Amino acid sequence: MSSGPMVRDELLRRLHADPALRAVREGLARGERVLAISGVHASGAKAFLLAALHTLLRAQEETVHPLVFVSADEDLETLGEEVRLFASLIGDACPTLVRLPAFDVSPFDGLSPHPALLQRRAHALTTLARGEAAIALVDAKALLLRTPAPADLLRLDLRLARGEEIAPEALVSTLRTAGYVREDPVREPGQFSWRGGILDVYSPSEPAPVRIEFFGDEIVSLRAFDPESQRSTATLDRTRLVPLREFVVSQEEVKRWSERLEHDWPDPQFAHDRKRVRIAAQTGDLPQGWEFLTPLTRPLTGTLCDLLPIGLFVMDDAARLFSYIEQFRQAMETRYEQAREDGRIVLSPDHYFLTPTELVTRMAERPRLELYPLGRPSEFLSEEAPSPREIAWRALSPKSVLPPTTEWPAVLTPTPGALTFFVAYSKPLAEHFLKLLAEREVPVDLFSPSTSDPSSAFREGAHRWPLTILIGRLRHGFHLPALGLLVLSQQDVLRDEPEMPAAASRREQTPAAFLSDFKDLKPGDYVVHVDHGIGRFEGLVQLTAPDGIMQDFLLIRYADEARLYVPVDRIDLVQKYIGADGHPPRLDRLGGTSWLRTKARAVRAMRDLAEELLKLYAERKLIPGHAFSPDTPWQAEFEAGFEYELTPDQVRALEEIKRDMERPVPMDRLLCGDVGFGKTEVAMRAAFKAVMDGKQVAVLAPTTVLVEQHYRTFTRRFAPFPITVAQLSRFCSRAEIARTLRGLEEGTVDIVIGTHRLLSRDVRFRDLGLVIIDEEQRFGVRHKERLKQLRRRVDVLTLTATPIPRTLYMALTGLRDLSVIQTPPPDRLAVQTLIVPFSPALIRRAIERELERGGQVFFVHNEIETIHEIAHLLRQLVPQARIGIAHSRLSERELERTVRRFVRHELDVLVTTTIIENGLDIPNANTILINHAERFGLADLYQLRGRVGRSHRLAYAYLLAPPESTLSPIARQRLAALKEFSDLGAGFRLAALDLELRGAGNLLGPEQSGHINALGFELYCQLLERTIRELRGETIEEEIVPQIALRLSLRIPEAYVPEMSQRLHIYKRLASARTEQRLAELREELKDRYGPPPPEVERLLLLGSIRNAAINLRVRAIERELSRLTIRFADPDRVTPKQRRAFLTAHPSAEFTSDGTLRYTIVAQDEHELLLRLRDDLLLLQAGA
Repeated sequence: MSSGPMVRDELLRRLHADPALRAVREGLARGERVLAISGVHASGAKAFLLAALHTLLRAQEETVHPLVFVSADEDLETLGEEVRLFASLIGDACPTLVRLPAFDVSPFDGLSPHPALLQRRAHALTTLARGEAAIALVDAKALLLRTPAPADLLRLDLRLARGEEIAPEALVSTLRTAGYVREDPVREPGQFSWRGGILDVYSPSEPAPVRIEFFGDEIVSLRAFDPESQRSTATLDRTRLVPLREFVVSQEEVKRWSERLEHDWPDPQFAHDRKRVRIAAQTGDLPQGWEFLTPLTRPLTGTLCDLLPIGLFVMDDAARLFSYIEQFRQAMETRYEQAREDGRIVLSPDHYFLTPTELVTRMAERPRLELYPLGRPSEFLSEEAPSPREIAWRALSPKSVLPPTTEWPAVLTPTPGALTFFVAYSKPLAEHFLKLLAEREVPVDLFSPSTSDPSSAFREGAHRWPLTILIGRLRHGFHLPALGLLVLSQQDVLRDEPEMPAAASRREQTPAAFLSDFKDLKPGDYVVHVDHGIGRFEGLVQLTAPDGIMQDFLLIRYADEARLYVPVDRIDLVQKYIGADGHPPRLDRLGGTSWLRTKARAVRAMRDLAEELLKLYAERKLIPGHAFSPDTPWQAEFEAGFEYELTPDQVRALEEIKRDMERPVPMDRLLCGDVGFGKTEVAMRAAFKAVMDGKQVAVLAPTTVLVEQHYRTFTRRFAPFPITVAQLSRFCSRAEIARTLRGLEEGTVDIVIGTHRLLSRDVRFRDLGLVIIDEEQRFGVRHKERLKQLRRRVDVLTLTATPIPRTLYMALTGLRDLSVIQTPPPDRLAVQTLIVPFSPALIRRAIERELERGGQVFFVHNEIETIHEIAHLLRQLVPQARIGIAHSRLSERELERTVRRFVRHELDVLVTTTIIENGLDIPNANTILINHAERFGLADLYQLRGRVGRSHRLAYAYLLAPPESTLSPIARQRLAALKEFSDLGAGFRLAALDLELRGAGNLLGPEQSGHINALGFELYCQLLERTIRELRGETIEEEIVPQIALRLSLRIPEAYVPEMSQRLHIYKRLASARTEQRLAELREELKDRYGPPPPEVERLLLLGSIRNAAINLRVRAIERELSRLTIRFADPDRVTPKQRRAFLTAHPSAEFTSDGTLRYTIVAQDEHELLLRLRDDLLLLQAGA
């Protein structure tokens, strides 16, 4: 039974009785303006204090909340999670909590703040303006920032309800002003689309996008929908649409900016900035840093204090806080002067920031609680006199009361009279501890606030409260002696430092289907027609036949300017071309024979590849191996210790690996997944399983840096268990190597992690059972041969960060044992990607900004000849930075030493070529500058950009490129692609796709890459799958897709689906829907997204049903001449006598000819009825079979 309510009641009783907290409440009730609390150390204690004050003050008549916690040091994201954890423990409901960060750039940098940060600020400011926030966590710098007036903020914060009236046009106009971008389909926060009476919008404040359906101006329906499938998932009564930024600007205002700049900043040195704003006034495309020009026409008149007419400010280490604020304001003055010297147009700091004097004056109007770790410094004198009363509240480290032992059951045993809490960071871990402690007869309970039964674990005679386990995140525990309260974090108990998570995922992402669905197809892209080869897509065109029938066609241009018009009902024959190396293909000649020869050559090569793979697969099945035992209880304990829930792909991969290990044949499985997708955790669980069976595990990595990275990860995860982990690389001393080699031979080392040194002859294992290979393709030929020999004797698990396309995975199923992790980890904040010119001032600001927050920087310069000059320039720009250089001409040892120093944060900036390793995970590096970005392909930029953004910090990628006017036409095209890439839209997904194709080339070899280029990837996979099935002896009946010529208008009206890319996507979906269920689902989706389908679309759906029935009957063609229909079958004997009799009963005048042709007359009032009758006739033929 849960003791939740009893423990909560006891905790509340102690909080009400606590002298320090009572003194705070009484002082506030008497109207004291400033109170000071000393003895507040750990962040966990601060979070607990905030939650306690919120609950106690809410219960008090003279309420003074919201609580506004201001700090210069705390990580507000993490602190917010801790406050929520304790609020749910102390109170009945979780309070509305907002975090107000400062800008990540200064107004004088010429850059815009990170979009995610702007969204957070806008959400926090509007929630505060409405008086809905109970607790606000505020960055100290944000306290100084001026804001729009509360009325201006609320104007764009919309609350919509079903039945309410609002003109859709007015709503769209407000969304644009609030920063939303029109995009169809809506997939990301900040997007909207408008289709007739349906408006889709994704507000950052909502867990999912919302579909708003209008009848005139009335909202008749509000529905949440899945951004992946675009299908509605739930009906809503109301929704909130928050602005994406606190700054708003109209096109008219931008024109006034331009006029003002021409008048007030006429000097030649400001010409560049004047031009940027002038172009923005003409095009509407706002330049970087435009947000900080808004005071030109719209002064920032508000402050945080204006948003809080009542409220208690809680100042974290107040003396240091006010000193920090003064230093920050001075730094802004310096930045302002620096920007003016650099020739940039900037407004004075007073436009954006309060002065320290203004701040103190405004703060004097609000009650304030000052927190201090020790006591209030005597030299810190605020405006108030006399000095405020100081209240002691001792919050100690838990080490002061924990027993001197590393045995966690003893650490977790509660002492009589004390309330003891343990915070576990996952439900499986909490349940695991609950079970183990109960077995050891330690009084323990899992906190459940909803259960009202008293706990049987409370021992009346001993006056001992049970240990209460909470599920959440806590960095550091604390001890409050006055309350008799001990709170332990997982680190306190297991000596385990869990990584604090990235921003929580707003939704579970599913891997994008690797399908040529034409969502991203645009004119100029290459396509493959199955019968005619590679051409260039020119667009969707509408043609009218001589009889007046209108139809949509895909126009494809081939060599010699030949054109092919493909009707939309034959769109299934067309695929988007994707090659294996990213180079543009050669166009085929329409009507020539070269395409047929290309296909034949590729099929022959595929047959050779498939035969080799089948042979290897069959051989391995004959070799005996060790069958590992089923999972042990310790396995469950080890797996419960993981900080996060496994993704579905991780669960599936782990099941496949364990199943392989438990079979009596050697495992040889390839595990594919990008860095950060959780391959290492899966591998560690496999390693633990092997050790539990008394076997040793060898982990091979291609470089010493990766070895060290794996060693740290394995050591941390295996620390609570009696398992010895060692490493073997050239950075180990001779004594360490000798000790490790001896331990491997004697069996005292369970897991060894090393480079190819592990493959040396002097490395002898006592009982090797599992080899885990990281990035095998990076090992040399000699080492690969040694690995081949290992595969015959032990289980082998190979990890690769090069993603593999799912279609290739499906084609190879049964040949190679592949596991694919494609589900991304919880959403990290998008990396802000900026295309900017090479500017020493900008580079200096970007590096200094990252170093100010304790981070690290990559500077990519892909020319070895000039890389030292760039490093020299950076040393001059940022003399305080520790700078290293990495490129391929360094000796292997020197290169590894440099990268190792960067990993260990002994360097601040790494100037490097593209050699930086794909497998490296450096969460502290969150800024990358890429010089001459226009020379890179999208896939390269995608991979380089992926070096940053691996933690919960905001990350930045600066793509340094020359002005467009100086570029060649080809470079200009590349820059256009970069702009698409920087928007993280379609181009970004294509870049990820390109990387997967490189993975295909790696897996299949260079010869097959050539055939992928010749055929296009999708057709290659289809032919490969067919070849493999043939070799395995499967009977394959060729699918015949009929040509249907019914002289009907076949098109999706633009008024129904305005976007060409979406019409193409729907045509492709129609052509691919091979069952009635898929067609019905598509119809429902269209109705949901666009409204009831018009007659033209209903006809297309009916045509899909006719095509599917015709495919089942192996019909080659259906033709119509007035009311006369001709159906030609591919096989004259396909229609049995029984089927003919059934059909002739319904249609006595029908005739079947000996060559497999059916002719009959069909009478219909209109086109819709014609299609219905034809569909029913084909189904009648099927039913007669």
